[in-house]
Amino acid sequence: MRRAATTILTAALLLPALTGCVMNACPAIGYVSVLTVDAGAYGDDVWVQLCVPGGCSVGPDGQETPSTDPTVPFVGEEPGEFLFLAVPDAVTAHVFAADGTLLAENEHDITWTHSTAQCGGPSTTPPLVLEP
Repeated sequence: MRRAATTILTAALLLPALTGCVMNACPAIGYVSVLTVDAGAYGDDVWVQLCVPGGCSVGPDGQETPSTDPTVPFVGEEPGEFLFLAVPDAVTAHVFAADGTLLAENEHDITWTHSTAQCGGPSTTPPLVLEP
């Protein structure tokens, strides 16, 4: 009986290691990817809104798109910082003056570098520079 218990215990401890479950398990978390937008060419007092087919980030009126689409950007903590749960291939950037007047609306392709780490990671991209 004691020998059987030892065998079962040993098998229970070694099985996860032998199957790779312990060493290769990745946490079930998502990564937030950041796109920094530089609209300095329009002046200091402008509002930038990014849109994708699923919706837009908060606009100058404070309204945001209610969406479950993970490519819809949301505003980060730093000026010009937009966060994504899933990265889009393109965004439409709207630049608004302080009074809400639309100054520019342009589509931009975004090239993301995706993590090659075993469990993934956030994607990165150079800053998007908006110019008149």
